[in-house]
Amino acid sequence: MAAAAPQVAAAPSEGYKRWLLFVLLLVCAINYADRSVVGAVAEPLRRDLGLSDLQLGLLQGLSFALLYSVLGIPFARLAERHSRVRILAAATFAWSLMTALCGAAANFVQMLLARVGVGVGEAGFMAPAASLIGDHFGRDRRAFATSIMMLGVPIGALVGAMSGGWIAQTLGWRWAFLIMGVPGIFIAALVLFTLREPQRGQAEGQVDTEVPPLGAVARKCFSDPVFRHVLAGGTLAGFGLHGLGQFLGVYFVRVHELSYGNAGMIYGLVTFASVGGGLLVGGFFSDRLGRRSLKWYSLIPAIGMFACVPLYLLAFNVTGLTAAIVLLLAAGVSLVLHYGPGLAIVQNLASPRTRASTIALYSLVVNIISMGLAAPLIGFMSDVFSAQLAQSMCEAGTLCLPAQGAGLRYALMASTVLYAWGGVHYVLASRERDAGVVAAPTLATESTGRS
Repeated sequence: MAAAAPQVAAAPSEGYKRWLLFVLLLVCAINYADRSVVGAVAEPLRRDLGLSDLQLGLLQGLSFALLYSVLGIPFARLAERHSRVRILAAATFAWSLMTALCGAAANFVQMLLARVGVGVGEAGFMAPAASLIGDHFGRDRRAFATSIMMLGVPIGALVGAMSGGWIAQTLGWRWAFLIMGVPGIFIAALVLFTLREPQRGQAEGQVDTEVPPLGAVARKCFSDPVFRHVLAGGTLAGFGLHGLGQFLGVYFVRVHELSYGNAGMIYGLVTFASVGGGLLVGGFFSDRLGRRSLKWYSLIPAIGMFACVPLYLLAFNVTGLTAAIVLLLAAGVSLVLHYGPGLAIVQNLASPRTRASTIALYSLVVNIISMGLAAPLIGFMSDVFSAQLAQSMCEAGTLCLPAQGAGLRYALMASTVLYAWGGVHYVLASRERDAGVVAAPTLATESTGRS
């Protein structure tokens, strides 16, 4: 006698879905606050530990991104088989503890190791969280739901930058890490005791019981031209999110000669408004226009990527602080339009049992390249440009603040060519027939093996 087919569980209430999004938003916020506090205290940290801009970039980029990206894969595989809620709670606790320990670093190596530890913990966030959203919201709501969760990015940046800058100015940069690490411990408890593990596939009205091998998931992803173009576009956009974002506070200190506290406040407000606006606008209009034509899931990111280039170039060439802030806001909104639609495309390419792994594969490439290399690349270019400019701008050719400010400006301007390149990939993705938002086959039917 054939076994009865598994039954799909009753859909969770709208009230619980709102609570889920709120808690995931909190997790995302503390995730990014812990991450962005380095940018807020970068200048006093650099001076205290005697770091170069390249070392500063390594602390903010490669040290964090390596394990964050690579460990996203095993965390995702765990999330395909075990409780995503428990994984998320444990990861939140771990990265919060390591953030607090950053404040005890006495040299570059110790800070590097502490930042690696933060990256290990934060590797457990994105794939389980995105998978939870996929099992609670249908295809035509995932871009906006993902954007709501990712509002934690600007909120966290605002809290991390403003609090970090203020704490660094009043108590010292070490206290900034300690104070920012504590709230995550309580948020981890909120995840563990208030969220429920959903049934896989309940949003699609199907039950997916088999977990295909990682190799099968990877082959399906990288053989899909939509996935490849969205991956390339998201990676190139990430140079703006992770490179420019990490040095924006330093830019305000050097070029506009603001105090650490004021620079941190403006950096946080600019990031909050631009990222928040880009997420909401991109997520809302891609879901709305995507009901008419699936190509809008890729066209909206393309429009934003092309528009941000001239806006950033203008922002880095105006002399007035107010004009620079307005232009940076507009450029940031345009750049971030890609985020919600891009993640929705990636999620919708996957089956319920492969969402976490598909997101992890996407994040692996994006984060290693953009998060890992953007800040060190901009830091390296800044060092090179600053050294060249010091010959004519500083006494006796020694490095001075005006040369450092001009060098950083040129480095940030040079990086904008990558955003236009990313826009081309989103245009190419839009030309594919289904733009990655049609029903994806269940990989369990292709192989019953495990990995």
